[in-house]
Amino acid sequence: MLVMSPEMKRRLRRERNRERDALRGRVGAGRFHAMVKDLAALVRLAFEAGETASIFGLEGPLRAGLRADFCLQGWGWTSADLMARDLMAEVFNSVGAERPDWYEGQPEWTIEAGTLIERTRCVRCHKPLPEGHYKFCSRLCNTSHASLMHCKRQATEDHAVWLAIWKD
Repeated sequence: MLVMSPEMKRRLRRERNRERDALRGRVGAGRFHAMVKDLAALVRLAFEAGETASIFGLEGPLRAGLRADFCLQGWGWTSADLMARDLMAEVFNSVGAERPDWYEGQPEWTIEAGTLIERTRCVRCHKPLPEGHYKFCSRLCNTSHASLMHCKRQATEDHAVWLAIWKD
């Protein structure tokens, strides 16, 4: 008769737990906290070493990797993505990262309200600015840029992605 070693029993139990997690669409608390701890150490190390310009620099690759691993373990894509999102949110919370608001992430954001930035090129078409113009070379560029920004702010998620990658 074949007797199973304690190590093999642990492996099988771990595998059953992962299958159960995949069916439930969630990770056990111990595994969740262990993953957060490891990911937080990785994010902090990469940022402190200068490998990423922002504490959020590895968010995309890590989320994609987590999602892929969960999918390979039998999770559905949506539940895997939600779990990866929750893990990354907890990671950034544990390292004390503060996400900038939407406006601060935009190219036309000024450092502080009232701070003047000397521009030499049009924000929209990048042509040299005529004398007396400070941001746009013409009324057309001004209204066109304002219209595009309004569309981006009012867009649905799918349309916002399309607008972000669309070039004039």
